[in-house]
Amino acid sequence: MARIHFICRAGLGVIPTKFPEFESGNWDITENEAKELVGGKMYLHESKNEPSYFGGTIKSYRIAEIDEAHSQRVVFRIVSERDGKGVAWEGANHGMAWTSGVVN
Repeated sequence: MARIHFICRAGLGVIPTKFPEFESGNWDITENEAKELVGGKMYLHESKNEPSYFGGTIKSYRIAEIDEAHSQRVVFRIVSERDGKGVAWEGANHGMAWTSGVVN
């Protein structure tokens, strides 16, 4: 199952929609990556060294236009799950990594 980890400090950009669903975005990943992740898992971390504080199953995504470099960003709709907390970071782990990339 595809999964992705993001550094997302203090829950920035995590918006409740209708419990247990949330939106999280403006992630700078490709639409192909987003498509691959639907039905997979997403985990949010304060840092790569800390376990996830939020996670769940990606239900859908949408493209958002923002006024920054790489103006097309991905916003995920996630169903929050209790077992999405406490998950260790996996995937890209270099100093500048803010995402794990898609992990299969």
